[in-house]
Amino acid sequence: MIVDGLVLATLTGTGFYLVFRRLPKGIKKFLQKHYLITDVVACLLTYMLFGATITALFAAAFLGIIISILLTISHNPTAVAYLEAGVEKLDKTVGRINKWLQKKFPVEIDEPTKTT
Repeated sequence: MIVDGLVLATLTGTGFYLVFRRLPKGIKKFLQKHYLITDVVACLLTYMLFGATITALFAAAFLGIIISILLTISHNPTAVAYLEAGVEKLDKTVGRINKWLQKKFPVEIDEPTKTT
């Protein structure tokens, strides 16, 4: 139950960060300036989205912590550079793993047969 909440919060927090990166500067500044409102709204939406269960309550609590951390990091330009570098490094690692898996386990796709 607690682990499920933590996993849901981590996935939701990752999604929040990925969407937050794409927002216009004006909206980013508003969310950073009103971080308490952002945190409360995100927690309430998470709680309602996950069905108002105990697991949803844990997910909302963990998400509140994650969003607070992400907003604090995004407010500090040097921390954002480290975070962006980490995301790029993770992206490259996932790409290398994907290439390795494709070489190790090649998948052959059969051409569809034409029936007339």
